[in-house]
Amino acid sequence: MRIVHVLHSHGYGGAENHVMMTMQGQRAAGHAVMFAGPLDSWLGKACAEAGIAAVHIPMHGLYDPWSHWQLHRLVKRWQPDIVNGHLIRGAAYAGRAGHMQRKPLAVCTAHATTAKTHMQRCAQIIAVSDAVKRNLVAAGYAAERISVVHNGVPDGPWQGTPDEWAAQRVVLRRELGIPDGVFAVANAGRFIHDKGQDLLLQALGQTPGDATSGVHLYLMGDPATEFGAQFERMRQALHEAHPDVAARLHLLGYRKDVQRILPAFDAYALSSRREALPLSLVEAFAARLPVIATTVGGVPEIVLHENTGLQVPPDDATALGQAMARLHSDRALATRLAASGRQHYEQHLTAERMVASTLDVYAHALAPASSAR
Repeated sequence: MRIVHVLHSHGYGGAENHVMMTMQGQRAAGHAVMFAGPLDSWLGKACAEAGIAAVHIPMHGLYDPWSHWQLHRLVKRWQPDIVNGHLIRGAAYAGRAGHMQRKPLAVCTAHATTAKTHMQRCAQIIAVSDAVKRNLVAAGYAAERISVVHNGVPDGPWQGTPDEWAAQRVVLRRELGIPDGVFAVANAGRFIHDKGQDLLLQALGQTPGDATSGVHLYLMGDPATEFGAQFERMRQALHEAHPDVAARLHLLGYRKDVQRILPAFDAYALSSRREALPLSLVEAFAARLPVIATTVGGVPEIVLHENTGLQVPPDDATALGQAMARLHSDRALATRLAASGRQHYEQHLTAERMVASTLDVYAHALAPASSAR
């Protein structure tokens, strides 16, 4: 197949990572892939580094005539089988560049539970979770046009026997300066209100520990945002009121190597107020970490309470703190959850499975299109 992926983004997040992994996986499976979108972006640079063909389509707003014309030119010249739009703007452009019943077919991927508009022209919609599909059906889209393909990620770089894994973990903890007696809880994500880092900060105060032992919290992400400034004020207030708790908070900044360093930690906590199906949880499963996660969006589809992780209600810092303290005190539970999460990853959430399922959606959508021709 020949596949064009369309996405408007200048930043980095789950959708961008998803598109990059999908293109790499489809190319590895023998398909021709191309990216259409702003090249002055993280994804544009990533395509250049990976050697993936890319065309600059700026997409200034939903109705940029020049960008629509450029995408139509690309489709006419390259003659893809599939034009796969991502997020709302990508779906709108793909829908106008492709077709409902003949090649190139327009397919769009809904990455958020708030996705409801500009997908009407797409022959098929891919939802990254059942929660996303339910919201689309409630918005009026036909259920038979929507296929659920859970997000997946490649396995992390750390492999080997349990002894080799333990040795690698020691090296990583030294690299990050994590003391031996610390139960290190990780969280990675953009500093925005929806991700709920403020809840983790409040939860930390309800867990045991001091500067060199007990529960410590390690946040990965760029705090240079409006919400990051609010978080910093909260952190300063905590430092003034409870310096012993503030000493257990560690800001690691933006990391390109989250998957590489995840095995250094003892648990992963997702505090989000809104999610579709976060890649960070899948990465934590792959890294053999027990997870704590809020019951939002598609999270309960993979975090099964007391099985692959611990569920907590959204916007509940007390419940988050109690779950963190529980994993700290019950290492047998933490070990069991980590093993179940890893098994769930291997069976359902690998990048290979995500790519294969996406290609199946394309093939089924193309079958009637081919017979119609």
